[in-house]
Amino acid sequence: MRAPLAEGSAVVRFHHVFKVYRIVDTGVVALAGVDFEIAEGEFLSLVGPSGSGKSTVLNLVGGLDRASAGEVEVEGRDLGRLDEAELTAHRRDRIGFVWQGTARNLVPYLSLRENVGLPLIATGRGGSLRRRRVGELLEVVGLADRAGHTPGQLSGGEQQRAAVAVALANLPAILLADEPTAELDSESAERVLSAFRDVNREFGVTVAMVTHDLLAARRADRTIRIRDGRIAPDTHSLEPLSAEGSVELPGPAVDALAGSELEVEVSDGEVRIRRRSEPARRLPSVARSAEPSPEPPDAPDAPEPPDAPSGPDPYSEFRRPD
Repeated sequence: MRAPLAEGSAVVRFHHVFKVYRIVDTGVVALAGVDFEIAEGEFLSLVGPSGSGKSTVLNLVGGLDRASAGEVEVEGRDLGRLDEAELTAHRRDRIGFVWQGTARNLVPYLSLRENVGLPLIATGRGGSLRRRRVGELLEVVGLADRAGHTPGQLSGGEQQRAAVAVALANLPAILLADEPTAELDSESAERVLSAFRDVNREFGVTVAMVTHDLLAARRADRTIRIRDGRIAPDTHSLEPLSAEGSVELPGPAVDALAGSELEVEVSDGEVRIRRRSEPARRLPSVARSAEPSPEPPDAPDAPEPPDAPSGPDPYSEFRRPD
């Protein structure tokens, strides 16, 4: 068994990570030199537009894919140096996955109890331990009374909570969730997010969740924004806008913007406030007069050309005689 990391240390480290996918003879850059860390026991959300590289991060942490360059380190191990058997053990023992579609999370013809117990069977856990673990996990996600139901007999929110229980069956160090609330109504999504928070606190599991839902992202301890394969600057949570449109900015934002003329950019549902690149130019005010403006003075007469020089014509010998 691997020794536990020191409290507060990073369980995931990305060091200048690139990921390039080959499509025919064209390279598509999914990650372009990404650097970040996830602390042990942290609940992290990753947000950004579609195609920004969020899911690629999860695939690399989970050992489903390999970086094109750079280092992806999980629990002190560089995943790029592991062979396929070692990566399989990493996925089985250290990582739990919760996908967006329930078809990837649950076996449709097995009961919920059997679904949660399946990963334990794969690792050879005994029957008594398996039954106890299944019961504990179903209790944590609030589905103990639905243990005998198949996935088709559960609501969408219940299926996703069941997926959380399946992902935690082997008590992984890291739980990876890719858009877990995308297909759920707000009430079901809240229950799923509460399940993530509960397992994060009760089991100390590190949670990394990809989402488009900014409200869901606020349930995490920290949010990382990814845009065009790069990490965007850290964001700060704000209180809702008042009826007058005012909001209290965090201290660093106030320090950066104080005394400056500002401009606002609204694009694709995002609002950005920044200093104006150039100060606004103000035209001097001109008072209107009731009297007509005086006509401009007449332009001076053009000077007459100077008289031709006197004396013999120097070009006379070249002129044709009359």
